[in-house]
Amino acid sequence: MNTLIEHATIVTLDEAGRVLHDASIAIAGAEIVAVGDIPPTFSADERIDAGQRVVMPGLYNAHTHAAMTFARGYAEDLPLDRWFNERIWRLEAGLTPELVYWGTQLAMIEMIRGGVVGFADHYFHMHEVAQAVTAAGMRANLAWAVFGGEEEVGIAIRDTVPFVRAYDGAAQGRLRAMLGPHSPYQCPDAFLARTAAVAVREGIGIHIHAAETAAQVQDSLRRYDRTPIELLAHRGLFETHTLVAHAIHATDVDLAVLAQKDVNVAICPSTHMKYGMGVPRLPEMLEMGVNVALGSDGAGSSTALNLWRELRLAVLMQRQARADATLLAGDTPLRLAACNGARALGFERCGMLKPGFQADLILIDSAAAHFQPQHDIIANLVWVTEPGDVQDVMVAGRWLLRRGRLLTLDEAEVVAHFNAQVQQLQRRAPQGPLQRYAVGESL
Repeated sequence: MNTLIEHATIVTLDEAGRVLHDASIAIAGAEIVAVGDIPPTFSADERIDAGQRVVMPGLYNAHTHAAMTFARGYAEDLPLDRWFNERIWRLEAGLTPELVYWGTQLAMIEMIRGGVVGFADHYFHMHEVAQAVTAAGMRANLAWAVFGGEEEVGIAIRDTVPFVRAYDGAAQGRLRAMLGPHSPYQCPDAFLARTAAVAVREGIGIHIHAAETAAQVQDSLRRYDRTPIELLAHRGLFETHTLVAHAIHATDVDLAVLAQKDVNVAICPSTHMKYGMGVPRLPEMLEMGVNVALGSDGAGSSTALNLWRELRLAVLMQRQARADATLLAGDTPLRLAACNGARALGFERCGMLKPGFQADLILIDSAAAHFQPQHDIIANLVWVTEPGDVQDVMVAGRWLLRRGRLLTLDEAEVVAHFNAQVQQLQRRAPQGPLQRYAVGESL
């Protein structure tokens, strides 16, 4: 299928940051073949008049637990340790593959409607997640979460490495897969070293949480005389493509390690702010060349899978904390959510609108009242865009959303099955805490 989108405002997010007006973009199959000047030889099977719409790269949610839509609103107004200990571990004890399947579908509906074309998922029952993503047409990087207790080491390796082998590069390249050790505060030190060795030997990546709270850092220093990030580097987890979620309390030494090892970092501003976790050192990371992307985290913590909210909060929390209105100016927030997100997920030739790149793009209604006037279309995109402004979503040349209508997911069916599964989950969940959130004596 060849598609020609005409008369659009095109925000390319290419290296030059070009914004084209009343312009066209030509797509052949899954790939962009021209932006701006369209060759007269291009023959379109589908022509779209995108007047009063903005075309830009789709967004990439660089850290989430998609199926945790089932926990939305379930554990509110609690500090992080009690959120885990009193609510989430207990609810997850009743998790089933069916709930993960339908919960992921519900999450994808929310993400697609919000202009997200790909996401990095760190959770359980990943075969069901892969099945759901393949059918929905999104991109995803899937990491099967493991905790690595001594009795689990063999099971974790046996379950997750074959999964990665089977799904990395599947669905015409729309799926990537990684190992998913949970964190240095949950995984034993020996297990982290074993995971790193397997990842390097097999040539596969790692998705892990680290340096989420100040208590985690202090506990790691007390136990190992290393910060969590130093510990991960020491154990070899940064010798492959690694995605670290949060990294809020990274030290100067940590930042140097992240930059030197080309580690990808996903910050999740809503979760950071909601749980009072701290402010990540985003300006320093970017200045040092660390690839920083944006995640929503799971809906059980952030409540919404809304990357527009995350990119705004990423700017606002930095400017407020540092009393500097010039930080993260221009199209930087959009790049965090698009270009940097694609890179963090391991998708090459994605995240920009330029010839030879994948046709992962979204169309945004710029005729709405809150988009007027348009002195600066980049500023409008950053500061006023909401998921409801996204009208069309394309991934690899295939429409997933057209004029607000989902084409690959049946919303009514998904909602019905999902809610039935959640009711069953609540009946299965045991009473009382199951395990302790292990971040040290201070808790």
